[in-house]
Amino acid sequence: MARLFITLYIGVIAALFGFILLLDLTAEKVFKDAFQEEVRRKVTSYTKLFEEIYQLAGEEAMEKAMYRTAELENQVLTVLASPETLNQPEIKALKSSGPFWGELEGDDGEAMYFWLSVNDKIYKSHDDPNSDFVKIQKLVDITAFWGFFIVTALALAAWTYLLQRKLKMLETSATAIANGDFSARAPMASKHRVGGLNRSFNSMAERIELLIASHKRLTNAVAHELRTPIFRLRCQLTMLEEDLVAPAQQPFLAGMEEDLAELDQLVEELLSYAKMQRSGTIAAFESQDVAQWLKQQQPLLQRSCLKELAVIECPSIALKFDPRLLLRALSNLVRNADIHAYTQIELHALIEDGYLVICVDDDGQGVPLSEHERIFEPFERLDVARARDTGGHGLGLSIVKEIMDIHQGRVTVSSAPIGGARFSLYLPLPDRTQT
Repeated sequence: MARLFITLYIGVIAALFGFILLLDLTAEKVFKDAFQEEVRRKVTSYTKLFEEIYQLAGEEAMEKAMYRTAELENQVLTVLASPETLNQPEIKALKSSGPFWGELEGDDGEAMYFWLSVNDKIYKSHDDPNSDFVKIQKLVDITAFWGFFIVTALALAAWTYLLQRKLKMLETSATAIANGDFSARAPMASKHRVGGLNRSFNSMAERIELLIASHKRLTNAVAHELRTPIFRLRCQLTMLEEDLVAPAQQPFLAGMEEDLAELDQLVEELLSYAKMQRSGTIAAFESQDVAQWLKQQQPLLQRSCLKELAVIECPSIALKFDPRLLLRALSNLVRNADIHAYTQIELHALIEDGYLVICVDDDGQGVPLSEHERIFEPFERLDVARARDTGGHGLGLSIVKEIMDIHQGRVTVSSAPIGGARFSLYLPLPDRTQT
């Protein structure tokens, strides 16, 4: 907001000053001659009056009238006597061209210069800086100058604040959509609209929501529809008598069994992921001691992998979580670690910044930093994991992410102390959950 206000403020001030400067230059060119002529006419009238007073009452009465008139006009009247001033071209031309209004060399402002023939003297008349009128005029000018800056700043600050509130509402809606809430919309009340931006934003959000919903329905439908033909194929393969299949064809039969198993696993993962994404998923939270629960699950997790799984350290702390979902998340991470580890897998927990963090480490090649975010997206796998012999369909980590979202936590990947990848499950502690 501050940057927007400063930019607008400087822009408005520069534009207005530019306009005033242009207007002043234009007015000077257009009206300068007319103004000079009006000033000459007025001063000429005064000089004729003063000359008549001179003829009727003498020089003393004339000068008294001149100084009194200057006082009434808030002017200071002086007689020019300096040779430097008298020798300037504008002063020498007074006798022939009449009164002159302007600024001479050495002056600190504009003044009126005129010549009286009756006493052959040249006079200078300029604003009296000590007069109340000039003081008030200066005060008004200063007040108007600074008042312009202050009023402009207040007006722009109010406008920027209102605009920032509208944009903040749009940002909130955009953040909600980015976090997966595709039903979020920008407010359409007139006081909250930013031109047609809110309408366009909502139109975009609706299209995204429809597209995502359609994608989910399609994925779910495909997964369900695949179950029936997979089941029929499995039954038909089972009904084949091994003695009716030639020995040379036995490897093909085994390959078909493996392909069906892989398809079946893919369908199960698709359905699990669709279920996790379904809004309103209810988790059966239970309060358990995490250290004791992890020790109980170690045999089950060990059966998920071929390499040895070591549970190193776990703080004894009671925490509410869904045992079934958390076991599913840990199983996915342990199976993933088993694929990439060379010799060992470690599981341990620690408390960090209001979270209980369960870490699954392996001593494999690790995950490149550039892939830390992408691998949690559906059907995303590292290039080294795309070979069929590594298994997986790119949904295991996505399911883990959905499970952690249900627990109001998160999953991250980093480098493990033993050399490979560390996948960390962050579960909020009771104090953080309440706040």
